[in-house]
Amino acid sequence: MAAPSKTERNSPGGWRVASASFERSADKLGAAPPGDLPEIAVTGRSNVGKSSLLNAFAGQRALARVSSTPGRTQLLNFFRATLRHPRHGDLGLRWVDLPGYGYAAAPQAVRASFGPMIEGYLRKREALKGLVLLIDARREVSEYDHALLDFMADRALWTIVAVTKADKLSKGERGMVTAGIARALQLPRGQVLVTSATSGLGFSDGGLAEALARRLRAETAEGAEEAPGGSDLTEET
Repeated sequence: MAAPSKTERNSPGGWRVASASFERSADKLGAAPPGDLPEIAVTGRSNVGKSSLLNAFAGQRALARVSSTPGRTQLLNFFRATLRHPRHGDLGLRWVDLPGYGYAAAPQAVRASFGPMIEGYLRKREALKGLVLLIDARREVSEYDHALLDFMADRALWTIVAVTKADKLSKGERGMVTAGIARALQLPRGQVLVTSATSGLGFSDGGLAEALARRLRAETAEGAEEAPGGSDLTEET
């Protein structure tokens, strides 16, 4: 297992990544870790920058392997992470790196195995709480992106869209791209985050860590309200 991150790189006033480490890879749901932490699945088209995004999120250079060859991820890769807030304390989660869809540099037989493995995880994994869907800032929304959002909606699970490689756009273009993606996917604009693993946009300001923590804490609050004697855990900034 890789050593946890020592860098707490997000906003000191909000949620930040306190630690992150690789846990294991799995070729099927039965080989996954115990479902003892809330899990966030992360996926997108091949070469969308999943590994770079995870490294930027965790504040580590080599937590996830970055490859110039699309489609190298062929397993479910599990990472443990801890988010920390100066008042709310620690929040543990698993980041689950799914194989990219679309083009994959792998034999057809291997590509054909991605579908059942990914669908089995998304459909059956009880620890799964939400999805981070990555979309390249320079690409159009694809049919795969729509299908994933529909799949998650059927399971009543939330999705956050992270627009990657935004450093390649001007500030004005970022706003237009964000609005266009939100419109195409019929999502509130606030559900679409702009990120850049190169410049730190969306990470150094606590953006993605903040968004994930809010979602997970909201679910905890809902569960507490439903349980007898549950306490109110309304989010504070």
